[in-house]
Amino acid sequence: MYKLGAIVAVLLVTLVGGCVNTTPRVKYTQADGYRYIEHKITDNYFMLNIISKNKPNIDAYALTQASMLTEQQGYDWFIIVEQSGLITTPSRVEKVIEIRMGTGVKP
Repeated sequence: MYKLGAIVAVLLVTLVGGCVNTTPRVKYTQADGYRYIEHKITDNYFMLNIISKNKPNIDAYALTQASMLTEQQGYDWFIIVEQSGLITTPSRVEKVIEIRMGTGVKP
C-alpha cells in the first residue's frame, strides 16, 4: 500500500511539473520613444516589432531601427519586404516590418 502511494505521488509531481509554462518571455529593447524586438530570420532578413505610444512617429521609429540594424549587421542598404498595418490599442501602437539587407548596388 505504501509503495502504491509513493508511485501515485511521483506520477502527480511529474504531471504537475509538465504543466509549467516554459515559454520564454519576450524581451523588448528600449530606444528613444519606442521599444522594439528584432527577430532574425536569416543572416540578412529580419522582422522588427516596433511599439510606441506615439502614433504619428511609428513609421519613423521603424525606419530608424531598420537603419541602425542594417549598419550593425555590416550591410549597406535595406528594403522593406513586408509591413503590417498599425495595430492600435488605447495604450500603444505597434508596427511590424520585415526587412532584407544587402551590400553594394541596391536592386
